[in-house]
Amino acid sequence: MKILLADDHILFKDALNQFIKALRPTWKLTLCSDLDQAYKFLENDNSYDLILLDLRMPGMNGLDGLKQIKSTFSDLVIGILSGVAEEQQIKKAINLGAQAYFPKTLSGKSLINAIETLMRTGQPYIPLSPDGTKIMPSYYDDKYNNDHHYHKALLKLTKREKEVLLFLAQGFSNQNIADNMAIQVATVKLHVSGVCKKLKVDNRTQAAIIAHKSSFSRNQL
Repeated sequence: MKILLADDHILFKDALNQFIKALRPTWKLTLCSDLDQAYKFLENDNSYDLILLDLRMPGMNGLDGLKQIKSTFSDLVIGILSGVAEEQQIKKAINLGAQAYFPKTLSGKSLINAIETLMRTGQPYIPLSPDGTKIMPSYYDDKYNNDHHYHKALLKLTKREKEVLLFLAQGFSNQNIADNMAIQVATVKLHVSGVCKKLKVDNRTQAAIIAHKSSFSRNQL
């Protein structure tokens, strides 16, 4: 699998890159940060199996960037990445030629499975409710859709949990975190559990996304 990932969210992009390297080491992932860079990569090499475009990165202007890419590279398989999955926007993206709409609130494993399903079946991928009857909205409630509430949630973390969160945002494994913090892997697992509980997320990937969205950094330890 050869993928071009265009996303200006550095923590998300790096975390996804590390996750894919760990779970799908044969996949080749090329990274860029805006639509202009994506164009340059595609002009030099249009043999990518899948293009992932962040909806809100520079140059996209909503779904205009998708239309531009499809008008030049009509045969490419394109997936849209977005922090919010709204039904009207998803339908518009598919109608404009996107083959998939991936909410960034998917877990890493779910995203990989979705990509593999898309490439295997050729059928458009959209996030559906558990019973498959309607488009699934964004994972987070409205109270988590702004920086203020991210900040309030992060304030609940202990200093150790904040350190662990920074490593999660960089895609570190539990063993890597343990080595860097000079603690036991079992202790890391407890901190990860505490982080997920306080941020009200299901897994480490979603916690890393919150760290990214809130621009969480070592200065906040």
